[in-house]
Amino acid sequence: MAAENGRPALDGIRVLDMTQVIAGPFCSTMLADMGAELVKIERAHSGDDPRHMGRYKDRGEEDQDYFFANNRSRRSISLDLKQKSHQKIAQDLAKQADIFVENYAPGKVAVLGLGWEELHALNPRLVYCSISGFGQTGPNRNRPALDPIVQAASGLMSVTGVPDGEPMQIGAPVGDAIAGMMAAYAIMSALRVAERDGSGHRIDLSMQDAMMAALGPRMGQTLMAHEQPPRVGNANPLRAPSDIYQAADGEYVSIICHNDGFWAGICRALGQPEWEGDDSLQTIAQRTARRDEVNSMVRDVMKTQPSDYWIKRFDAERVPVSKVYDYAGAHADRQVVHRGLIRNLNHSRSGPIRVIGPPWITTMVEREFFPPPLLGEHTSEVLQDWLGWDDNEAEAFADDVGAIRA
Repeated sequence: MAAENGRPALDGIRVLDMTQVIAGPFCSTMLADMGAELVKIERAHSGDDPRHMGRYKDRGEEDQDYFFANNRSRRSISLDLKQKSHQKIAQDLAKQADIFVENYAPGKVAVLGLGWEELHALNPRLVYCSISGFGQTGPNRNRPALDPIVQAASGLMSVTGVPDGEPMQIGAPVGDAIAGMMAAYAIMSALRVAERDGSGHRIDLSMQDAMMAALGPRMGQTLMAHEQPPRVGNANPLRAPSDIYQAADGEYVSIICHNDGFWAGICRALGQPEWEGDDSLQTIAQRTARRDEVNSMVRDVMKTQPSDYWIKRFDAERVPVSKVYDYAGAHADRQVVHRGLIRNLNHSRSGPIRVIGPPWITTMVEREFFPPPLLGEHTSEVLQDWLGWDDNEAEAFADDVGAIRA
């Protein structure tokens, strides 16, 4: 579907990327996937913390897999922003940028000479985005926040887990990812305003706010009815049957009866015509009132055949269904393979690596992906390309900050 000629959507847009860990890099990766030119500022000699996360089994020191997952298609420049001269370099880079993204603690980048007021004065068209746990203002602005904290503060944990069990976090950094996506969305809107009106704007994005906004469609029970939804494990509190069910081969299958129109198909797929004719099971209200009984009925039948058998049966009836994959199973799913979601890149030190690509297929021109950078790998060329430094001066600076060459 991709176009063969033309330019990516954000071709020619420069992003000064002062992001770290997950939420900020997730945002800037979305901009890179749209074609923006990203320059990531990293701490001299150490870099982004994910470069130093524990290594996975059989992976070497050069395999910075946690960093690789979230930092493709950008160049890295090493700066020691505790030095005024290095702050001046960062400010000069910001003058050349269209977008500045950071996700440090509120006020941190201002101390380093890169606050909104400073950069807006230097570059009035600059779109400036700050991502933080709780926002730049308010009583909790200075509270440190990582994804589990945001899951707790948003209310998400309160509805996740089994009945009568403790609240539980989702096993992936969804708060980081949602904040990054919403930041990219807001940045694109501000970029449009900057192009239209000639003025840059500041975006203050709170991870807590972003998560609660994403949960909004499921918060009606509390917002309007003033009730706290219960924890129901893998079930849907408003529908039945809706859960995961173990098949004869030990695999789990997720199905959901989204509305009453699916009930007959579920009965046929399970080979239970008598359920379809049972007047006491025809509506969602009737089935949810007997959720435990209905789920038990479905579980007993599901145990009689392997998972692939049931997937085919439910597919034939157009019932929403999936195996409960582990990560490897999800990667190998025929639909994921068909859509080319997983991209193969060749890293200069680690060799072949696999990353998740953008989750869209479009007729727009797709940018060329390239692997995550080494720490400070592009320091010299960025100083030359963006700031016009001569080769010898840029190379000497790169050596001084411990930049690593490919």
